[in-house]
Amino acid sequence: MGTRSFIAKQIGDDQYLTIFCHFDGHPEDNGATLVQHYNTPEQVDALLALGDLYYLREEIAPAPGVPHEHDSAQPGVTIAYQRDEGWTGCEAKIMALEEIDDPGLDGVEFTYIFSSDGQWLYFPTGEAECGIRNVKADLDADTVQYGAFYTEFEEKLGLADDEPDELQKDITLTQIQGGMM
Repeated sequence: MGTRSFIAKQIGDDQYLTIFCHFDGHPEDNGATLVQHYNTPEQVDALLALGDLYYLREEIAPAPGVPHEHDSAQPGVTIAYQRDEGWTGCEAKIMALEEIDDPGLDGVEFTYIFSSDGQWLYFPTGEAECGIRNVKADLDADTVQYGAFYTEFEEKLGLADDEPDELQKDITLTQIQGGMM
């Protein structure tokens, strides 16, 4: 099951150049990759130039002449819908924080913003007003914040104290989301 995220760069007052990423949107995955491998404005600009992503990895560019798409991906290389899958309409979009924070938009669970001072910030979708946090600081301190969506439903389903196996988590989340994956 994909953990969707937005990856954005602040380009003005309440303006963010934004792309969508389908998989691995948790802070320990995409957040850590962004902090470790995309930490300069030039690297972030190159990433956003790819447009929407299937998944984010350490490298942007695949080796030339070698197949690279989600069925035959080169190890450690990002998959971009437009470049690697031939999709259209996947370009980065300028969005306001209110748009990025809309919990109903594309099932996005986390948003990552490269701030004007060069820091990766994040928030669980729908919770920007609760505070936008620093990715690196939370990863280093092991204080990553998750959205209330999962906590509320885990409690309702009696899963808050138990750790179900991965298959049960996928089945339960699919039922919660109305079968959307």
